[in-house]
Order: sequence, then C-alpha cells, then structure tokens
Amino acid sequence: MSAILRLFDGLTLCAPSDPAALGRVLAGLRPDAAVLDAGCGRGADLPVLLAAVPLGRVVAVDLAEPFVAHVRAAFPTVQAELADMRAPPGGPFELIWSGGAVCGPGLGACLAAWRGVLAPGGRVAFTELCWRSPAPSAAARAFWAEEYPGMGDAAALEAAIAGAGWRQLQAEWLPASAWAAYYGPVEARMAALEADADPALQAVIAAFRAEIALWRAHGGDYGYRLSGVAPA
Repeated sequence: MSAILRLFDGLTLCAPSDPAALGRVLAGLRPDAAVLDAGCGRGADLPVLLAAVPLGRVVAVDLAEPFVAHVRAAFPTVQAELADMRAPPGGPFELIWSGGAVCGPGLGACLAAWRGVLAPGGRVAFTELCWRSPAPSAAARAFWAEEYPGMGDAAALEAAIAGAGWRQLQAEWLPASAWAAYYGPVEARMAALEADADPALQAVIAAFRAEIALWRAHGGDYGYRLSGVAPA
C-alpha cells in the first residue's frame, strides 16, 4: 500500500466536504435517479447521495483499490468499481458528483467525458480548489505553485466551464468547517503514525503538516468552490 493510502487508512474524508452544500446540489433529484460518485475516495459523500435517491442507483468509482474495497464493504448497496472517473460503468446518470477529484484528470477532460454518460436533463456537480483572495499571500502562492500550479480563481473556473460548453447552475464556497472536519482526523492519524520508520510515509506526513499549517495561517486565500453545471 502506498504511503498516502496508509495515511488515509481508517479515515472517512479524503478532501474537504460539506453535507449541507451537497444536499443543496441534490435538491430536486428524483428518488429513483441514478447517481455517480466520481473519485469516491473512502465514500464520505455516499450517505448523503444514498439518502437522496432511496429508489435509485448509486455508482462509485475510484482508482485506489483499497478505497473501492472499503466502499464495497461499508456500502453494500452501492456499485463500487475500480475505474477511471472519465469512463464510469453504469450510466446514464441524472447526477454526476465529484468531490475534490477533478483536479487529477482536469476539469475539461472530465466534462468532455461525462457528456456521454449523462442522462437527458442531467447535471454535474464538483468541487475545485480556487483562489478566494485577489492578492494571496506569498506563502500560499508558493505552496500551491508546487502542489497545484493550474489553480485559478472563481472567475477563471466559470470561464473554463463556459469554454467547455456548459452552463453554471449554482456556485458556493465550502465553509471553513469543511476544512477543519477534514484536517482534524488527518492530524490525529499522523500523530498515531509518528513512530513509523517508513521514510515515504514520513515524507507524506511532513507534506500534510505543511499544508495544514498553511491553511491555519492563510486559509482565507483559497478554498473549494462547489459548482453545479449542465450542458449548454
């Protein structure tokens, strides 16, 4: 198991998430709808998704085999598959949800791929890391230039959505509480692994400690932007 998977073993959240914001995304969804959780991680958002479609289907995909195995065990009614989020099985879907995962393949690639598995009248919702401040601190700029060099602001995200041929239906920032709920268990897990001698694991822990310290000092400079979109 890779060091990053070892760190997240036993945790729930693999990125900031907010059930209330996700609930607003799901408003109006038919109870028999088909939903995709693209890049599901360890299934943190699945309870909210399942509750929204009690008569429907939920498919969850991820490229991390331990995550998929956990989802299969924890959520037996979910179709959990080891698959690329751009080529999910089980469509078409009335809703495609991706929490903090579009940064891997890239938003444009995801939106292009999801057109083919979206049901008529369906929509997509996702969270993407964006600058919130027009003048981010030097520390935040330096950190994210290494970790996510393509990060833009909300206006750039909206332009990318429109440029891909989609229209924005809703948008909001995840609250600071979503970040605290994510980082708190990660910090506890890192403390439990402090004595582990694996250098790869300790490098991952050091990177996360730096990320959390940056958030505490400059978290107002950036955040996760939740967008709901539909084909234009």
